[in-house]
Amino acid sequence: MKQQILFATLALVCAVSLGQAAKPEIQHVMIEPATEDTPRSDTAAIAPLADGRLMVVYNKFHKTKEAGRDHGLCTIWSKLSADNGRTWDTPRMLVDSAKGDMNVQAPAIMRTRAGELYLIALRAHKGGSSSTMCVFVSKNEGKTFKEMPPIWKRSKGQLLQGGTSCIMELSDGRLLLPFHGGSGNQWSQKNSAGCYFSDDKGQTWKRSTLIDLPKRGAMEASVVELNDGSLMMTLRTQLGGPHIARSKDRGKTWSKAIFSGLEGGESGTCLRRLPGSDRVILFWNNSKFQPGHHHFGERTPLSAAVSDDNGKTWRKLGNIAENPKAEYTNLDCFFTKNGDAVLTYLYAEPAWNRKAIDLKAALIPKAWFE
Repeated sequence: MKQQILFATLALVCAVSLGQAAKPEIQHVMIEPATEDTPRSDTAAIAPLADGRLMVVYNKFHKTKEAGRDHGLCTIWSKLSADNGRTWDTPRMLVDSAKGDMNVQAPAIMRTRAGELYLIALRAHKGGSSSTMCVFVSKNEGKTFKEMPPIWKRSKGQLLQGGTSCIMELSDGRLLLPFHGGSGNQWSQKNSAGCYFSDDKGQTWKRSTLIDLPKRGAMEASVVELNDGSLMMTLRTQLGGPHIARSKDRGKTWSKAIFSGLEGGESGTCLRRLPGSDRVILFWNNSKFQPGHHHFGERTPLSAAVSDDNGKTWRKLGNIAENPKAEYTNLDCFFTKNGDAVLTYLYAEPAWNRKAIDLKAALIPKAWFE
């Protein structure tokens, strides 16, 4: 132990002597642990409240025959944090599964510039070959939510968001919802990706052009608005890592998707702009691409890359978590007022088990990105 401390101290001294600052520490916290009655919680999103607290929404799976699997029974819950994500309390169920449905899943929440909270939740209908995307709005800081017209209703084929559920407001007020789907059910269908968008505060929605890719297709889009007003989308693929598509008309039409240059298996990504900056951050699993693997690679480590040229080139910043026996996926990132990040993720150890999955968050100091 003394020898380990000595080596760590010498490494720090060498870094300082070379003009390098030690990288700030990332703290990992629990939002919802797996239990016998609720074996899995994941797919979280965070929005700020007027009093400074944070509100997280997520889906919680319940103890049934299919407990913990994607098609098991789950409902939408929330918790609150008064310390920028270090601790979470006040659990509350927001959306229950409808009778006869498979579940209600993939929630996301955002706060508009007008101070309203928009919550989405996907109702997966029996058999997994159809869905309805529900929208709820709160004008009283999340105390109550009123249901609005759905974005889509009883789709033909399963339309999804999956583990990167998101609703966002563009700088001109347009609401944007990335999605993917196809004909068939969510486990076997060939997927295309795109966006729904609304210019009347969610009363009506239109659909963009679609993005197609080989194998299982384009999945789990994550979108960011760039400094020039254009949009960039990263996609989960089976093609060696995240792919990128672009839109110059606020999400109405999308370019062909191209490889990002960042290696990885089939897993979701999270794309964000650093607050007050033109720099773009991508969170993803920087794993070895393995064509023979059931998901084309492991979902570890959990990594971050930065781009200073709107996604044309990327530089890896480092790993946020890297247990080789674990799985990190279903990502979302919220930045606090002081620029720190709260990155939510599914945590499974051993990887790929669906009997005990925790919902956790990495608290990443602003200085880590520098």
